[in-house]
Amino acid sequence: MIAGCVQPAGNETGTPGATPTPTLAAETPVFTTPGQAETPMTTPVETPVETPIETPVETPMTTPVGNETPAATPAGVTETPPGPPAAVVADELISITDGGFSPSSVTVPSGTTVGWTNDASTNQTVTATGTMGFFDSGLLAPGDSFTYPFTATGNYTYTSQTSGFAGEIIVTVNTS
Repeated sequence: MIAGCVQPAGNETGTPGATPTPTLAAETPVFTTPGQAETPMTTPVETPVETPIETPVETPMTTPVGNETPAATPAGVTETPPGPPAAVVADELISITDGGFSPSSVTVPSGTTVGWTNDASTNQTVTATGTMGFFDSGLLAPGDSFTYPFTATGNYTYTSQTSGFAGEIIVTVNTS
């Protein structure tokens, strides 16, 4: 190579004993429009987009609450059906029938828990109406029960707010 001279492309000199490595020159086409300067055309380079790998997510089994549908029982597992509803724990029981409270009046010693079961075909309530105490069962669907402990002596009146049935609990001194 001569000093100060520009060597044409593709006419490179190599080191003696070395194998020359060919180089390819990339040409960029040039387009011209009459009256305008030459503008080289560029080709966009595509960048590869990495696709994310989905990781499976395990869903834990839960115990259903309320009206939720329970999860399927795994194969080979025997499911125990629910038992009957718990019995009303009361010292004295009153039935709510389509005709009223039965019995409609009860006398009990103080410390007695009275229970009501709705045996009627419609929703009922057990709601205190007197000045002796306040208790309210809320709405009882047929088959539902409610209990209340009577600890103070006196006459307790109550009604069903849905049907108008009336009843009375007379609480006496406990002699035992």
